[in-house]
Amino acid sequence: MIGVTGFFALCVGLSHALTSDEVASFGTTGEKEQNTGLIGWVKIFSSGSSWIIQSNGIPDHDTHDWPWNGENPNSIQEQNYNFNVPMYPSIASQPSCLPAGPIGVATNGLVIFNPWTAEALNAVEGETAETFDMCDGHPDQQGNYHYHKQPSSCLFSVTPGTPSPMVGVAFDGFAIYGPVDEYGNTLTTADLDECNGRVNSNGVYQYHTTTDFPYMLGCYKGTPSSSAGNNMCYFASDADDDGNIGGGGGGPRPPHPPPGRR
Repeated sequence: MIGVTGFFALCVGLSHALTSDEVASFGTTGEKEQNTGLIGWVKIFSSGSSWIIQSNGIPDHDTHDWPWNGENPNSIQEQNYNFNVPMYPSIASQPSCLPAGPIGVATNGLVIFNPWTAEALNAVEGETAETFDMCDGHPDQQGNYHYHKQPSSCLFSVTPGTPSPMVGVAFDGFAIYGPVDEYGNTLTTADLDECNGRVNSNGVYQYHTTTDFPYMLGCYKGTPSSSAGNNMCYFASDADDDGNIGGGGGGPRPPHPPPGRR
C-alpha cells in the first residue's frame, strides 16, 4: 500500500511527465546530411522509470560544409547516443548546475549544450561567440553536432502569437519548449525562473528557449540522470551581464541555491 506522502510524491512526478504527444514528437525528417551522407535517426522508449533516448547524432536539416571557413575546424561525425532520462521528473529542493557537454536532447536526436564555450564564455553572443550554421548548430572536437542557442531556424519556427512546440527534453526529464507560451506570449528570461523555466497553465514545469541568455537552460530544476561533462559546472546566475563566467574554466560544483537573477 502506498502511504499518503508516497502517493502525493507519485502524483507530483506524474504531473510533470512527458505526454504521449510529446513522446511522439521525437523523430527526424529523413533528410540525408550533406557532410556525412548519412540519415539521422532517433528512438525513444521506456525502461522502468526512465525514457531511453537513442540517436546517431546526425542532423536532419541543412548544415554548413564543416569544417567551416577556418572558423571551426571540426567535422560532423556519427555518434552512438544512449541517454537515460527520468520518466517522472520532480522539482528538486535546490537547482543544480549545468555541466560541460550535453545537458539535453532535441526531438530530432541532436544534443543541447549549455550556453558557454569550453572556456566558460558566452558561446552565442559578443566577442566570444562561436560560429554557427544556418540551422543554429555546429560540431565540437568529437564531431558532436549540437545546439547552444535557440534552434529556431530549422528545428522549429517562432510564430508570434502561436504557441511553440516542444524542442526537446533536459536530462532531468523536464520538457523544453520554444519561446511562445500557451497564451501566445513570447517569453524572455525576465518571464522565467533561474533555470529558464516556468510552471504552465496545467501545473507542469517546463523550460523555454529564449533569444536572450541563457538561451535554453540556466540550471537544472530537477535531478539529471545523464551527464556528459565534469570539467565545468555553472549556473546562468554565475555569469556576468555578458553571459561570461568570471575567469573561465572551473571545476565541478554541487547543487546550491542560486543567487538572484541578473
